[in-house]
Amino acid sequence: MRLVEKQIKYRIQKEQIIMIKKMQIIVVCLMLTLLAHAQDYTYDRQIGEQSAKQVEMMIGLYPDSRLNAYVDEVGERLVVALGKSPFQFEFNVVDMAEPNAFALPGGFIYVSRGLLSLVNEEDELAGVIGHEMIHVTKRHSIKQMKKSILPSILMIPGALVGGLVNEDLGNIINAPISLGSNLFLMNYSRKQEKEADLYGVELASEAGYDPSKLAVILHHLSKEVENLTGEAEKKSYFSSHPFTPKRVEDLGEHVHSITWRSATPIAENKSILFSKLDGMYIGQNPSQGIFKDNLFLHPELNLSLQFPKDWKTVNVPAAVGAFEEKGNAQIIVTLEDQFSTADSAANVFAQKFKEWSGKDPYINDSVEINGYKSRRISVTEKQNEKVIALNSWWIQKEQYLLNIVAVSLVEFEEPVMEAVTSLKDLTEEEKQMITGLKLKSAVAQKGETISQFCERTGNALDAKETALVNGLEENSKLDEGQVLKIAIDTPYFN
Repeated sequence: MRLVEKQIKYRIQKEQIIMIKKMQIIVVCLMLTLLAHAQDYTYDRQIGEQSAKQVEMMIGLYPDSRLNAYVDEVGERLVVALGKSPFQFEFNVVDMAEPNAFALPGGFIYVSRGLLSLVNEEDELAGVIGHEMIHVTKRHSIKQMKKSILPSILMIPGALVGGLVNEDLGNIINAPISLGSNLFLMNYSRKQEKEADLYGVELASEAGYDPSKLAVILHHLSKEVENLTGEAEKKSYFSSHPFTPKRVEDLGEHVHSITWRSATPIAENKSILFSKLDGMYIGQNPSQGIFKDNLFLHPELNLSLQFPKDWKTVNVPAAVGAFEEKGNAQIIVTLEDQFSTADSAANVFAQKFKEWSGKDPYINDSVEINGYKSRRISVTEKQNEKVIALNSWWIQKEQYLLNIVAVSLVEFEEPVMEAVTSLKDLTEEEKQMITGLKLKSAVAQKGETISQFCERTGNALDAKETALVNGLEENSKLDEGQVLKIAIDTPYFN
């Protein structure tokens, strides 16, 4: 009996030792897993800073210190409500006509002027910023961008333009950002968006804002996108992005469970809020140049350039350009900041090209384009039985040195040349064409319809858009003293 007891005791001890060793292995594995997934917030900041530079280059910050200060003040209220955080938040307004807001890793939060034009209460803005802050704090992953700023059919730009002409130009051609009418730097999953919605309104409520207002701005945002695109938002079970009415429904259910205490907003009423937005451009910002069809006009550079008809155009702080729809040709114009003269820029390019390829490029002696001195260098290369031409012009225009780079199949060189040689100073007629819509506010009269209000105030927005930006129904009758946002078409040159 004792022998059996000893054998049982030994077996139990052995099993306990094995169990302890297994537990030790599990603990070590867990520790290694935790270490492997440790929150390295330095990495977030590094990625965010790199992306922030690209945002400034490809979209640009809106240069209105008063407006930026207001957005920052609302953001800082939410930072206080968030409490201790490893993230250092920065809030900026991006010079973007489309309504949007996005966050970069590490705490970079951006709100577009297009979205600000839809805001009618500070609580709405706080809900949007809170949503983006949750994306940061939850470290929601960023999906790889699906397409570049310009179609990439050509191998020369990556190997040649970026390395020999201008590093920023190489980045522009190959930038991992889509600049269509629906720019989304992040495309989060449905689960991540829902998490940002629910926690975002909780954060806003902690700061004393009405948590129900995020649903309001989401609804108006959806209507504005519908108005811009001409298509209503459609529900799709295959879409990774949540359907806005579903988001609004989920928010409505969640808000009922939130207990919050209202705090006095920074902009205490609509008049004060609209004064913060006063003078903000809606649509194209003329100071960055505007397109009239495919005619590009830039007031600060005193520049007029006619791009080929039917080509897609793009205008960002770092460059303006156009590309043939099938990707067979593209033209990009930038300001050259590495060299002071066309000769020096062209000579350095030629030298680098020879070092890189062992071949001499075609060098055009100094020629004039509408009175301005220029130098041209041409390179051709055969790829997949097609001949691709790269042409680079450096044009001395007043105190500026412009660089025009065209990459195309050789059969598109004629429209490319027509575009380049169209470069000239603005005519008086073209100067008068440069206008911009500035946001203002006006006071309604009792019983006035929105159409009557628009006509009386000289509002450049139609009744439908006026109702949308003011969060109203188009058939609304207005009250005496009601303050509404309007837009005034303002000449750039007085």
